[in-house]
Amino acid sequence: MIFKVLIADDDYINRRLLISLLEKELYQVEIMEAVDGKNALDVCHQNTDIQLILLDIEMPIMDGAEFLKLYIKDKSLPKIPIIAVSSNDLRIKEILNLGADSFLMKPVTEEKLFDAIRESQIS
Repeated sequence: MIFKVLIADDDYINRRLLISLLEKELYQVEIMEAVDGKNALDVCHQNTDIQLILLDIEMPIMDGAEFLKLYIKDKSLPKIPIIAVSSNDLRIKEILNLGADSFLMKPVTEEKLFDAIRESQIS
């Protein structure tokens, strides 16, 4: 079975890092990319079989917090694990209260990423 992941991050290098970590560990992974929260919502509506979202918080146009508010309210989208990723730890509580399942600080390490993925799949 293919594991489908959406990576929403405006930084190309951060997306490449997450993609390389996922592809190294998960042999059957399909990765979709979004450059901001609005783009991520569009991808989610077009791909309702996504199984995990890795969501940057600081993005232009629509940030991760606004994405979470709209995603959680949207009854047409399945509720799947969302792991927030940021270099700003001041918003952890806010992001978790908005519905993220986990919060990772950048730079993301392989160990922390897969611990968060495993925990999000259990709960």
